[in-house]
Amino acid sequence: MEREYSRIEGTVDSIIFKNNDNGYTVARASLSDGEEMTVVGVMPFLGVGERIIALGEYVNHPQHGLQFSVSSYEREMPSDKERIYDYLASRAVRGIGPKTARAITDAFGADTFTVLAESPEKLAGIRGISLKKAREIQQEFLRLNSMRMLMEFLSFWDVPNYFVAPLLKIYGEEAVSALKDDPYILCGEPFLLDFAHADMMAKSFGIEPDSRLRLKAALIYELSYNLQNGHAFIPWHKLIIAARDLCGEAAELLESALAELAESGYVVSEEIGAVQACYLEHIWRQEMFLAREAKRLYDMKLVPPPELERLFAEHERRAGLEYDEMQKQAICACFEHGLTLITGGPGTGKTTALQTMTELLEACGMKVLLAAPTGKAAKRMGQICGREAKTLHRLLEAALDESGGMSFRRDRQNPLSADVVIVDEASMLDMALASALIDALKPHTRLVLVGDADQLPPVGAGSCFADLLACGCLGGVRLEKVFRQAQGSDIVLNAHMINRGELPPIRKNTGDFYFMSTRSMGAAIDAVKTLVAERIPERFGVTWDEIQVICPSRQLACGTEAMNAVLQEAVNPPMPGRHEVRFGSAVFRTGDRVMQIRNNYDRMWRKCDSAEAGAGVYNGDTGVITLLDRASGMLVVRFDDREAEYSFDDINELEHAYAMTVHKAQGSEYRAVVIPLFSAPKRLLSRNLLYTAVTRAKELLVIVGREEMIHEMIAQGKKNRRYSALRMRIRELCGDA
Repeated sequence: MEREYSRIEGTVDSIIFKNNDNGYTVARASLSDGEEMTVVGVMPFLGVGERIIALGEYVNHPQHGLQFSVSSYEREMPSDKERIYDYLASRAVRGIGPKTARAITDAFGADTFTVLAESPEKLAGIRGISLKKAREIQQEFLRLNSMRMLMEFLSFWDVPNYFVAPLLKIYGEEAVSALKDDPYILCGEPFLLDFAHADMMAKSFGIEPDSRLRLKAALIYELSYNLQNGHAFIPWHKLIIAARDLCGEAAELLESALAELAESGYVVSEEIGAVQACYLEHIWRQEMFLAREAKRLYDMKLVPPPELERLFAEHERRAGLEYDEMQKQAICACFEHGLTLITGGPGTGKTTALQTMTELLEACGMKVLLAAPTGKAAKRMGQICGREAKTLHRLLEAALDESGGMSFRRDRQNPLSADVVIVDEASMLDMALASALIDALKPHTRLVLVGDADQLPPVGAGSCFADLLACGCLGGVRLEKVFRQAQGSDIVLNAHMINRGELPPIRKNTGDFYFMSTRSMGAAIDAVKTLVAERIPERFGVTWDEIQVICPSRQLACGTEAMNAVLQEAVNPPMPGRHEVRFGSAVFRTGDRVMQIRNNYDRMWRKCDSAEAGAGVYNGDTGVITLLDRASGMLVVRFDDREAEYSFDDINELEHAYAMTVHKAQGSEYRAVVIPLFSAPKRLLSRNLLYTAVTRAKELLVIVGREEMIHEMIAQGKKNRRYSALRMRIRELCGDA
């Protein structure tokens, strides 16, 4: 049933509160019927003196009384002298305060806004306003108008409001005109709006279905979309088929449009083996760069320091360890080559090698920087090595570029100050992040990549770590021996069996690895809920907030979306004093475990135990809602030792994290892991997905569901093919093609 809204009309008298980041506003308005009303909602750039027509609901706030909560609204700029003065006196336009507002409105009356927009030189006739200041006032007034029009335009078309900043950076005052001319702008990076959404807009603007604009947009959308499926390129004929299915136009027309894109250089078409490959130009450049730089780093001529053997022996004696030959090779490789690749499964000594390598490098006088793709992986790496480790985004100082996409302040013009950079969980490096990292290295800086090449590949394009290892000419050390201290763990032993394609003794149900068979989906859900809320905490002393449920997919009853609702109700149910807010079908409340689901380079955070502050919260960061205030429309999330504020309008950046997908859990470890395996899309039933999920558990693993699914996943050893030529390019450079 459709929701029924009330309607109000009135004039804004005052602004009580405004969040400039997201537009959440609390205002007092005089309504047409003579009443005064507090109006609350997302109303960016609302100003005193404006007339407002709003749809919404009357709500009774426990502290502030009756309010009108705005769902949608229209507004008109004030047109009479006194209302214009009220608007300007409220400092809506930077550079104009009450005194200047009075002088301007006395001089120009109802024509004030026309003068501000079109004749700034007339402002210079007012005492205290120079021609330079007049032009600055004009630019600010035009900027506000452009922003207001853009937000209203996007709101009308139901386009996310976080597109505003990048659109203004790219197109400035012409943003709305640019979108009317080409709404498919929104399908490309950094927006990636669904093609059908932009297509709906284009149809309304009169863009023909067979226009070159639309055909090229469909081709570019397919190339951009498939980056998220891991593909650096798409074969020409497959790209034509995919774009035809997307836009419904003839293959001949798309062939011609693709040829034009290739001729212009926006798309690079190159023969790769027997395939005509199509790349987005910047992805092609990244792949070429990675191939050249990997070869350059490995060929870097290095002479191990003369004291290395002595330092190694002293470390073994001090630590009471005796390394096997492969571990020694892994630890010392970075003293011989500029690029070191170390891979191995759980319990094979990667952690020990990482720690020892760092100590030896520093003992030899080298500056070492430690990093990992995710916050949890960086935290664990720092604990292992006893030194600070950063996420790669923080190390490279990620920020928004002028187009609203991701850029890094660290690059070849501003490189990292280090002799060696060591990256853990390197299997998660996609082409974009790997190339950004290498671009930020000084010519002499060595790079060490440590990871498990048998885990899932990265979410983005390419399989950089696996390709570097597999090309065969860049060395690489594979640690395979499971050490004695790890042999007591069924998690470790069973993970290696899964990786070899063998079915482990899952019904043994002792130690740290358990399997619970269930006959129905409902029974599986109930079992997971009981395990997290009761059985694991009671039997193993692991609290619910130390247990992570990891699902193969988001969908179906055992997917993350459904499991999160069930688990929230089990461990963090509604109760007096536990504040909550509804967002779509989800409810967020104080105490909820949540995850950031898109990179936000401008999201401010502050350290919980110091005055340190910074910006940047990234996709996959998990935390807990520590404060939720309905009056101000804000909530606070604590990410480990940092806190970040969100307005209710920013909740679309968060989702619950009681359960998460295997991809989201990669790079993290948890005391206890529960994996529901009852049903999942067939494309996800792979050995490396199961292997990655199992290896997230440190002390306890419980699989719930059907044994047949485990059999099916282990049998599916073939990894999903990714279109990438990195391995081939490196072999060609090495002369091994």
